[in-house]
Amino acid sequence: MFTILERNEITVVRDRSSFIGVLIHTTSVESAKQYLLDIRKQYPKAKHYCYAYVIGNNKKCSDDGEPAKTAGRPLLELLEKKEMDEVLLIVVRYFGGVLLGASRLMSTYLESGVQAINSADIVEIQTKFIYQMKLTYADYDELQRMSKRLGFAIENAKYEDKISVDVLAEEGFAEQLADAFPHAEIEVSGTKKVYRR
Repeated sequence: MFTILERNEITVVRDRSSFIGVLIHTTSVESAKQYLLDIRKQYPKAKHYCYAYVIGNNKKCSDDGEPAKTAGRPLLELLEKKEMDEVLLIVVRYFGGVLLGASRLMSTYLESGVQAINSADIVEIQTKFIYQMKLTYADYDELQRMSKRLGFAIENAKYEDKISVDVLAEEGFAEQLADAFPHAEIEVSGTKKVYRR
């Protein structure tokens, strides 16, 4: 799955109507609702605030007064097609006085969503296993070299008589760590969501 970490905004103009596509990272339905309120305050004179969000298993969309299935549903299907998660996609419409018709209206909302996604800095959502390790200072130096070579992350280092660290890596990586560091203490303590460019 993919997401963004920084808000992205674009504008599409069609027959004097402005469509402002806003893509926002959000990890809860509550924060999505708050962002929708914020957008309404930011663009108080807009006619429609159509949106879709995907936050884990929570999915919702709204045409906000536009003809049924011309805005919210296409935006939600776009997010699903692009394998997006933890995102809220809002298209704000300032009506310019010209009726577009259902087909052109839908294609314009969709174009606004596509541009908002394609111009954003997309990151991949990955789930890593947390391997808690306790090892010697010499082994820690080697662990750092190994992390550069293999691309896993090291976090939360605590320096005492030995060094305690969290290693974020793929499932089953404990065996490789145990082979490389036979005297280290290693245990799996859960998983963590990470974002990779």
